[in-house]
Amino acid sequence: MDMRKIRYQVLITLVFSLLAFLTRYLNLITPLGDIFVLDLRDFFVAIGAAIGGPAPGFIIGFMAGVPAKIPAIDIAAFSIAGLTVGFFSTYFYRKGIDVAYSAVFMLAGYAVALVMVNYYNLWQFSTGLFARALICIPINIFILHYLFQASPKLLAVARYEEEEIGTGETSPDPGRKV
Repeated sequence: MDMRKIRYQVLITLVFSLLAFLTRYLNLITPLGDIFVLDLRDFFVAIGAAIGGPAPGFIIGFMAGVPAKIPAIDIAAFSIAGLTVGFFSTYFYRKGIDVAYSAVFMLAGYAVALVMVNYYNLWQFSTGLFARALICIPINIFILHYLFQASPKLLAVARYEEEEIGTGETSPDPGRKV
């Protein structure tokens, strides 16, 4: 495995994990009821996972959930969300599909959160969770679309060997340049 790729993924993981963790730890939130909040963790998990891939996405998601009011819900939800966004961003990248749409798979994390809400018998707070999903998913897609349009190499470094990056060689999808 290419060391540049590994260092890049570690850097992405550290930066976005720290941002997600500090956002909640420092309580930079907008309350959506008693339990659920609107904050920037969703964006940091989606962007970090889309850039880094599944393993960094999982770690970023884990760190995003640690300082939560009920960590079990947020750790499970953000970890699964980061993993699925990272997986589908890599899949979409290789298939030539706009990677921004991988942000839709943050919904996997919301599904896990709903299961956990049921487990903890917190259904009365689920409207905050739905509001958060309705707000964050479209914004994540918008951010990722324009971020990767402005800097497509953000994705390439984490996914392909060093000699393919920036050389103008075609990616596995012949219709796209790396």
